[in-house]
Amino acid sequence: MPFKEVAWQLAEVKTPRANLAGAVNTLWRDDQRQLCGDNTDGVGLVNDLTQNLGCSLKGASVLLLGAGGAVRGVIQPLLEAGCTELVIANRTPEKAQILAQHFAATAGQTATLQACGYGDIPLKHFDVIINGTSASLQGDLPPLPEGIVGTHTLCYDMMYAATQTPFCRWASAHGAGRAVDGLGMLVEQAAEAFYIWRDQRPDTAPVIALLRQSLAQQ
Repeated sequence: MPFKEVAWQLAEVKTPRANLAGAVNTLWRDDQRQLCGDNTDGVGLVNDLTQNLGCSLKGASVLLLGAGGAVRGVIQPLLEAGCTELVIANRTPEKAQILAQHFAATAGQTATLQACGYGDIPLKHFDVIINGTSASLQGDLPPLPEGIVGTHTLCYDMMYAATQTPFCRWASAHGAGRAVDGLGMLVEQAAEAFYIWRDQRPDTAPVIALLRQSLAQQ
C-alpha cells in the first residue's frame, strides 16, 4: 500500500488515469517490454459502491478522508461517476488543497471540489463518507466532527478486516445508514487489473462472498 506513488515513478508508460492520480497499483510489460502502469483503485471503488452496494453517486455529496496515494486514485472516478460535491479532508490541510487544485479541471463546472482539515469539515449530512486513510490499520480513527452523518449516509472504509474497522464502528455509532469496509473495492480493483492483464473480466460476486466467509473464520 505505501508504494503506489513510487510505482508511478517506476512505470515507463502510464495510462491517463494513472498520470492524473500520480499513483500506480497495476504494472505490466507491453510488446516493447516497457513497464506500464495503471491505477485501478478508483474503478474498483466506484464499481463496489454502484454495482455491489447499489449506491448512486449522481448528484451525491461525498466526503473523502485522507490525501495519500489511495485517495489520489479515486478522485477522478468519483467525479466522473457524477458526484456534485467532493470535500477532501486531511490532517494536513495543505496536502488536501494540493489535491483539490490538481483535480480542479476534472471537476469543471459540474462539481464543487473543496479541501480542508478535519476540524473544518462542513457540518452537514453527507451522502457518502469514504475513509481513505490508513488509520484503521493501526486501530485508529481520524478526528471527525459530530453532525456529518445522517440516516441516509453510506460510510465506506477503504480498509477491511475480519471485524468492523474503527471507522465503521464510529459510523454505526453515529447513526449512518450503512457502514461498509473495503473488501469489495479490493476485489473490484483486482478484477480491473485482471482485465488489463488477461482481457477477461471476472465475476466478482462469488470472490467477495468467499473472501468474506474466509475473514469470518479467522
